[in-house]
Amino acid sequence: MESSGRVKRTRAAKSLEGERQIKDKFLEQRKEVQQVQAKNEFQKKVFRALATKQVIVISAPAGTGKSFLTMTAASDALMKGETHKLFLARPAVGMGNSLGLLKGTLREKYEPYLQPLIEVMVDRYGRGVYETGLNSGTIELLPFEYLRGRNLYGWTVVDEVQQCSATELYSVLTRITETGKLILLGDKTQSDVNGIDGMSWLHDFVDRHNLHDTVEFIEGNSDDIVRSGFVRAIVKAKEADTGIYTNKWKE
Repeated sequence: MESSGRVKRTRAAKSLEGERQIKDKFLEQRKEVQQVQAKNEFQKKVFRALATKQVIVISAPAGTGKSFLTMTAASDALMKGETHKLFLARPAVGMGNSLGLLKGTLREKYEPYLQPLIEVMVDRYGRGVYETGLNSGTIELLPFEYLRGRNLYGWTVVDEVQQCSATELYSVLTRITETGKLILLGDKTQSDVNGIDGMSWLHDFVDRHNLHDTVEFIEGNSDDIVRSGFVRAIVKAKEADTGIYTNKWKE
């Protein structure tokens, strides 16, 4: 019995030592992280909203940095202890709105959809921080199928919101607690939803019910693209064809 007790104490000590090593590693990674500076007025508006608002809707074409800025702020908030939970979500439109069609664990099915968000955090803090967050539950990949009944009390980032239906997005909105923050990211030029998509529905809903004090909308266009000159030229051509992003949301 005494020998068994020593084994348990040794295992516990090793476990604690391992936890200390992980935490020290995290602290080292924090020291190496550089502060991100806004590159234009659009990015300044995004950073201001992320710092001051509870619900933010960011609609902008590819290359404007909406995912990068959001996940930079979200991962920084998690690492600094400003929030203790980070939910990541995205409509699984490519699977016919069902994750059950693919083999594998929930993570294996859903994680590929969230790579644009996950990669920002991994690049900023390292794969170990992300993996540890998943294992401890401080980071959760949250499919829409499992959303109802949940309380979203941390930062919740939903990507590709233009692929949500109005019903799906309404369900997300009703799950946010007093301590929660919701960031909705999308590009209204890339919607595959039949009929009105969730992002368009929300803008009309907020307008009709005068909820602009509660929900902030930020819109960018091709002039705000920072990824490359090629992407800016392609998006400008698309804007000329469709007229989308010509009339920006009220700010």
